[in-house]
Amino acid sequence: MEFSKILTTALLIVLCITLVNCKTTTKPEDKTSESKPQRQASNTKDLLAEMDANNDGKLSKTEVRGPLANDFSKIDTNNDGFISKGELEKAPRPERGEPRNTSIANNVQKDFDVTINVDPSLFIKESMLKDITKEERTLANGTKALCYVITTASQPNEHNMGPWCPTHINDGKDKGGMWFKDDKVYDVDGHFIANLKEFYNDEQWALFREDGSIKVTETQEECEAAARPDVDEKYHNYCVQCLPSYYKEKQSTYVIPVKPLYLENVSSLGRDGIGIAFNGVNFEAPAPTHAILAAHTLAPLDDHGGHVNPHAGYHYHAVTGSTKEVKQKGVHAPMLGYAMDGFGIYAHKDINGKAYTDLDQCNGHYDTIRGYHYHAGDAGSNQILGCLHGVSGSMSVKG
Repeated sequence: MEFSKILTTALLIVLCITLVNCKTTTKPEDKTSESKPQRQASNTKDLLAEMDANNDGKLSKTEVRGPLANDFSKIDTNNDGFISKGELEKAPRPERGEPRNTSIANNVQKDFDVTINVDPSLFIKESMLKDITKEERTLANGTKALCYVITTASQPNEHNMGPWCPTHINDGKDKGGMWFKDDKVYDVDGHFIANLKEFYNDEQWALFREDGSIKVTETQEECEAAARPDVDEKYHNYCVQCLPSYYKEKQSTYVIPVKPLYLENVSSLGRDGIGIAFNGVNFEAPAPTHAILAAHTLAPLDDHGGHVNPHAGYHYHAVTGSTKEVKQKGVHAPMLGYAMDGFGIYAHKDINGKAYTDLDQCNGHYDTIRGYHYHAGDAGSNQILGCLHGVSGSMSVKG
């Protein structure tokens, strides 16, 4: 009898270990972060790389998960709301065998009176590379659910992409995109580039030459050397511009639960896409401005809130009203797309221009028409969503 109990326990452990996230199968040569399952970090550096979604070198409460989330206040010894590398090194390690990637473990599901399922008919058909299918998948918390599988080229059809970087300090705002600081949006025109020293109060800024021409990445090789976290020193003080044509073969696949499942505890935004617009372009977590500015580089968004990187292709870090919107009854803000947990994403302000003041830390709230849903952050905030309140699906990129 005792042996039978031991055997049963062992089988349950094996079953738990083999559970995988709601991710699509990728080819062995696909080296994107989406193709890799979450793993236990073996040291402080790995933990920071795994959880530090905005690459600022420290962990906020919405970024951590598992034991770190449970003991956040104990580890944050200076009570500044962040766990630094030093505090992380001094934190007690979990007991051997304790999983570190249980971001939604022991999280209680909450059912609302109104929950709205994902509506696949809202997506722009011409933006889809394949018909949207419905398949049973395993979600991020280990539960199985029906999911919509959506495959796109992450290319908008409502607007053109770009421009991003002006080429001369005399260029007007029609030659460049936008940048943000302290919740404000700025036009990246020639004058803006010429005055970066004053803008950031830093004499090391020098993005233009003596003849007034601006240093812009002009090839795919230059783009990839400048767009990586450890910017090639050769491209410090450059305006980083990656063109969509460099990555036109990319395909983005989203797996989103048909019926969203609200959880009492939030989960942090990973480095993968956090949602999808109706045109098939991904909504991304905040741009890693710390890494960008540390190298005295600028990576502008276009006026539609998007830019290109080697991993995801074209994607949005801000919402500016350029994409398909689904009008709502009354004055409520229009709908823009879906988060990876299946809850709807709506515009920042209602049709009268009024921002919502009752949002939670994820930028979400509940009403009896739409159920729980999110509102995109203001364009200058560098934060479309703050976190996720539901069980997430996944997003992967090939090409």
